[in-house]
Amino acid sequence: MEVRTSKRSYVHVYNITGPRDGGTQTCCYIIKRPGGPLCSQESKAIIISVKDHPPQPTLTLKPSSGLTIEGQPLLFSCTAPEGIQESRFYLYKENLKVLEGINITREATTAQFLVVEAKQSHTGNFSCGYEELTQDRWIPSYPSQALEVLIEEPAPPPSLDVDPAVGVVDEDHPLQLTCRASRDAFRPRFHFYRNGLELPPGQGSFKIQELRSSSHLLVSRTSRSFSGNFSCGMEEDVEGTWVVAPRSRAVGVTIRAAPPQLLPLVAGGLSGIIVLLLGFLLAAWLWRRRRGSVHWDDLQDKEDPSSYPMVRVTQGGP
Repeated sequence: MEVRTSKRSYVHVYNITGPRDGGTQTCCYIIKRPGGPLCSQESKAIIISVKDHPPQPTLTLKPSSGLTIEGQPLLFSCTAPEGIQESRFYLYKENLKVLEGINITREATTAQFLVVEAKQSHTGNFSCGYEELTQDRWIPSYPSQALEVLIEEPAPPPSLDVDPAVGVVDEDHPLQLTCRASRDAFRPRFHFYRNGLELPPGQGSFKIQELRSSSHLLVSRTSRSFSGNFSCGMEEDVEGTWVVAPRSRAVGVTIRAAPPQLLPLVAGGLSGIIVLLLGFLLAAWLWRRRRGSVHWDDLQDKEDPSSYPMVRVTQGGP
């Protein structure tokens, strides 16, 4: 009788995924046959102790909003729970380890990942984790919560407007310069410059009015010495760090001597004419009075002047 044997072996792999799979483990196999399946005897039992992954760390970021400007630093801090033994930390972007472009420092259960100059490529979701050495094996922790990072391009220059728009102002007339931010992603502050030198607020014959996204330099009465080339600059507040944007284009402003006023000239001319006319009338009246005076020398006291010959009055003789 010929007996055929098979050298094929059958292997079943059972994956242990967590502490719930720990405990006493045995295995057996089943043979299918016409009369029904036949189960083998169980194997020798083994005890497997399954340890859970180390708990997740906490990830923080500076700036905390995750919003910053290209070229500025990013600082990630990954903190593991107290009590862990030997460990090593990793930073992940979109679940992939970040291995280049970062400086790593470590203190006890905390590791810091510094990106010296952020780039557009750093935009994305970041998380961190650590591995703990357990029985000569590095066991990875659960990942931290994810933080979103958004890198903005450097701000373009602000815009500078002049009122009047032609940039020519008569002396003693008002002038207004308006500097407007090019975007509203960050809180701005503004500076005005004349011939390259900053105009300090609160000094001189002007005042500066700050608004949310613009600033106004107001001059109520201009002088010719205020002529020059004006520009403005803007800084953006990235959580306490002021990032400088390029200056605006330069705008020339000319303060010219005020032209003579027509109304005062006319009023002055009329006043002079009136004064001359009154003086002429007064002189004429005095002259006629002197010429037409009557001599009353021939009249006696209490004598009736009605009997005095009028011809002698008109002739002015005795």
